[in-house]
Amino acid sequence: MTANKAFSALAVLLLALGIGANTAIYSLMESILLRSLPVADPESLVVLNWHSRPPQKDSGQWVVHGLQGLFWPGTTGNLVSGIFPYPAFETLREENPVFSTLFGYFNGHNCNLAIRGQAMSAGTEYVTGEYFRGLAVSPAAGRLIDSEDDRAGAAPVAVISFATSQNRFGEPANAIGQPILVDNIPFTVIGVAPPEFFGVDPAEAPDLYLPLHTNLLVDGARAARMYSDGNFYWIEMMGRLRPGVSIAQAQAVLAPRFHQWVATTATTDGERAKLPALILNPGAAGLGSLRRKYSKPLYVLLMMAALILAITCANIANLLLARAAARRREMAVRLSLGAGRFRVVRQLLTESLMLASLGGTLGVLFAIWGVRSLTFLLSNGRENFTLHAELNWNVLGVTAALSVVCGLLFGLAPAIQSARPDVMPALKNGRGDGPRRRAQHVLVVAQIAISFLILFAAGLFVRTLDKLHSIPLGYAREHILLFTVDARQAGHRDPEITTFYENLRKRFEAIPGVSGATLSGSSIISAGMAGGAYRGTMKIGAVTIHGAGVMATGPGFLTTMQIPILAGREIDDRDQPDSTPVAVISERLARTYFGNENPLGRRITFVDDKRDLEIAGVSANLRYGGLKNEEESAMTVFVAASQFSPDRVTYALRTAGDPLGYVRSVHEIVREADSHIPVTNVVTQAAEIDRTISREVTFAKLSTGFAVLALLIACVGLYGTMSYSVARRVGEIGIRMALGAQRGAVEWMVLRRVLLLAAVGLAISVPAALSVSRLVKSFLFETQPNDPGTLALAGVVLLSAAILAGYAPARRASRIDPLAALRHE
Repeated sequence: MTANKAFSALAVLLLALGIGANTAIYSLMESILLRSLPVADPESLVVLNWHSRPPQKDSGQWVVHGLQGLFWPGTTGNLVSGIFPYPAFETLREENPVFSTLFGYFNGHNCNLAIRGQAMSAGTEYVTGEYFRGLAVSPAAGRLIDSEDDRAGAAPVAVISFATSQNRFGEPANAIGQPILVDNIPFTVIGVAPPEFFGVDPAEAPDLYLPLHTNLLVDGARAARMYSDGNFYWIEMMGRLRPGVSIAQAQAVLAPRFHQWVATTATTDGERAKLPALILNPGAAGLGSLRRKYSKPLYVLLMMAALILAITCANIANLLLARAAARRREMAVRLSLGAGRFRVVRQLLTESLMLASLGGTLGVLFAIWGVRSLTFLLSNGRENFTLHAELNWNVLGVTAALSVVCGLLFGLAPAIQSARPDVMPALKNGRGDGPRRRAQHVLVVAQIAISFLILFAAGLFVRTLDKLHSIPLGYAREHILLFTVDARQAGHRDPEITTFYENLRKRFEAIPGVSGATLSGSSIISAGMAGGAYRGTMKIGAVTIHGAGVMATGPGFLTTMQIPILAGREIDDRDQPDSTPVAVISERLARTYFGNENPLGRRITFVDDKRDLEIAGVSANLRYGGLKNEEESAMTVFVAASQFSPDRVTYALRTAGDPLGYVRSVHEIVREADSHIPVTNVVTQAAEIDRTISREVTFAKLSTGFAVLALLIACVGLYGTMSYSVARRVGEIGIRMALGAQRGAVEWMVLRRVLLLAAVGLAISVPAALSVSRLVKSFLFETQPNDPGTLALAGVVLLSAAILAGYAPARRASRIDPLAALRHE
């Protein structure tokens, strides 16, 4: 190794890159798929879910009349969810023979938490009194929530996270007994969760834990209805199995009981035909939201990283074969002096394992950087991103095993070949033989084939990203700053809250460099997820409007967002709470329901609110709710925020320069207006749009990096093979040139071999790529897995790289001096 430092350095670097990439991705997978909750005996925890046939669109034939939570598609076409009505929780909790504890919880999302006069947006989890006891969690200070705290009329108490106690009180002990305000309602801190505890969902790390029934104080009458409604699904459940009880036994006991209860909530035959059925799943790793979101992408990335490592091993094996040819005479001398073949193999394998160990050690450093980079890419700038991988002993053990396997893979074949030389010919000239050259060619073909697979995948992801970036949005993307303010959580009420929001807008508009400031119930890109200002039935005369969204906006919204006004006017300062309710409709809605008639002055009826709105303008179409929506231009109804009084608003500022440069001014203005209101969700509009395609951006960037790395490694292998071939054929080339061969013919002789190897690699990889590409179909957008343009481009790039890698050895061959070559021969 020390005799050939350049070879050793190249081999260690290549191994470090391959092992580092695999270690980084595996560490993320370990944190999502394999790590258990930091609680006692996590294996006895069970998550309660249910599955049901999905209801037909607009049929209304389903027992789920309302919900506060998530559904996800199951493996058999059913819908799966983990939210239940509260009466179902009470039914399963009573006389439960299979669970020692059954506890419930629900994500309260962000609330306004004020501590010592300083406000912050805090992630909140409402939990039943058995929550901490069921998880067997001990407090870092004080006590935790119990059954006495979780009842109507109990004193409002709270448990805060360890990080919140440090940030706000200095240390956990100082937080006990301290008063706090949650959405302007006084609570008392009774305990601090342990530092390693993050709740039951790795995707959420609550800052605050509140007794379940305190949502009666925070949310009022709406929360009271949730407890008695058997058709409103909102609470999630976990249980701890009694000793000796299996999940299958618990399923057999609880499923009939749940079926019997849920049947009582159905009122029609259509509802009875699609009753939810209870299913129990292991709860050791907590809820599966992160696994559902990231497991498949990480498997794809791990497969690509494994292919990179395979190319690396093939490349180093190739280099070792070439090096073994140079050491053939040395090995022949050792064997002729009595060294055993096993001893020679052991020596060469030891050298290979040393290279692999050094590569693995350096790979850990690359993995540390890789984990941080992957986390940054996956988080896409979100401050509340909870996926944090680390290089623990499990991951380091996998790295060590990977290093040993790599050392054996790339070292075994060269070691065996070196221990079986024909001693006499080797002592005479020390040259390689045909089998060794064939082995090298096979390894080069394998590298080219694998590189093409990664190139093709990268091309598909980049093409998908290009398609997404070329989607016409219908509104401005650049130079827009977005942020959210929730004054209602800080105690502001109607009608004063409307004036408060409008005064803030005017102050934002006066900031130097801000050319326009407006507000809306949510940002455009999140309108579909946040829910519109109105979700009931809308009519134009006797005709019901289907598929239109409603956005509450402030004055100048269309102008600030650069949405063209096609007719009439936009929402402006004249639209006050006591003025005539108005609406601005999108062009698509106007054409769908008015045809060639002029819609201005006509009326839209919000049936559920018993409110008529006069159409004051028509805007151009826009895409909202995400870039991958099926509808290119959704029908939109813009209404005045002052006439619909949203709880919280999202401000949009059009700026002259970098939007993030105005964040400090925004914070100062809000703090001066009310120090109890935090500014949240600060982001540029361009960044928020990119978040909707964060998976596609991540795949495009990582796969492109992998493709470049794979191509580089394959080119190094091809260069080394052809250089070795030229070096072994110096005499033959010298004779050819002495007999009149031209330099161009010699160059073509070498390049022809390069093209032949590349062609064989492509012939193997193209069918493989077409069959494997179906696995990434769900990651693509308006791009076919067998896209011929991408396939052709990947082939051209690979052939070009192969020619460049082979040109240097070909040129060197054409510069051989015939006399010197013959003299050497």
